[in-house]
Amino acid sequence: MSDILGIASGGVMAYQRALSSVSNNIANVGTDGYTRQTSELSANLPAKVGASYLGTGVMFTAVKRAYDEFADSNLRKSTSDLMGQEPMVTYTQRIIDIMGDKSVGLNSALDTFFGAAINLSTDPASTVQRTAFLRATDGLTSRFAELSGQLDLVADEATQAMQSNVGQFNSLAGQLALLNGQLNREADVKNQPAELLDRRDLLLRQMAEFAPVKVKTQPNGGVVVSVGTGTSQSVVVEKTTARPIGIDTTNGKLNFVLDPYGDATAMEDISTGKLGGLTRVMKQVLGPAHDNLDALAKVVVDEINQVQRSGIDGYSQQGQDLL
Repeated sequence: MSDILGIASGGVMAYQRALSSVSNNIANVGTDGYTRQTSELSANLPAKVGASYLGTGVMFTAVKRAYDEFADSNLRKSTSDLMGQEPMVTYTQRIIDIMGDKSVGLNSALDTFFGAAINLSTDPASTVQRTAFLRATDGLTSRFAELSGQLDLVADEATQAMQSNVGQFNSLAGQLALLNGQLNREADVKNQPAELLDRRDLLLRQMAEFAPVKVKTQPNGGVVVSVGTGTSQSVVVEKTTARPIGIDTTNGKLNFVLDPYGDATAMEDISTGKLGGLTRVMKQVLGPAHDNLDALAKVVVDEINQVQRSGIDGYSQQGQDLL
């Protein structure tokens, strides 16, 4: 009878602990970064009775996380790719809106200018038409300047967003380095609290929102994190040390550096994540937009001035540059 009671009480205790894991899963269903936990039970060693072995019940051995490292790695990569598209879509749409706006874009200013030029060509001696043409020319010049200023504002905003994102990334790297220190208390990942490992994975996913991260997991669950395509270069977290990244705009070019306040090291281009998206915005959208606007302005000025120089004014003098 005592063996029956012992097996029963042991089973009750084991399943009470298992139910605690179930309750914990339910309580944390909305917790960001929480990984579902499962209880592991195993049979007790049997007892030899005469020539036979009799079972002695069940025991609660461990709580395991329902974690797939391969799936988590793919999730980080997908997150980085997705977040890299957001700045491109946002800032490209803003530039399209600026260039195509009726009150700010070039179409209305060019239409007004060429309309005034056509009217003046029909009556070159008209003071009214000359005044209207000069007014339209001033309006076109102002429109080019206004568009350039709008693009500068968008570029400044993108630069500030990049600096803010760099700061957030460095903060997450610092938190992960501190977490590595907490994980150092155990030598085997199997003995680590599930909550610490959940926090580690959440920090890694949050870092992946800003840049592509490569992760090398240590036996105790600690991680070495690098930015880019390799695991040995541009290491931002190793053991309890976090190396910040910074922005270098020397010679007007945008580059990232590792440890900007110490032994600064050039980094490879960040291609994905918010930082990668903002980099592409600066290099592939804002830069070309500004260059093309300047080139268009130069063509317009050169062509207008060439027409002016080919004619004569009201005093039979050779025409001068208008712009």
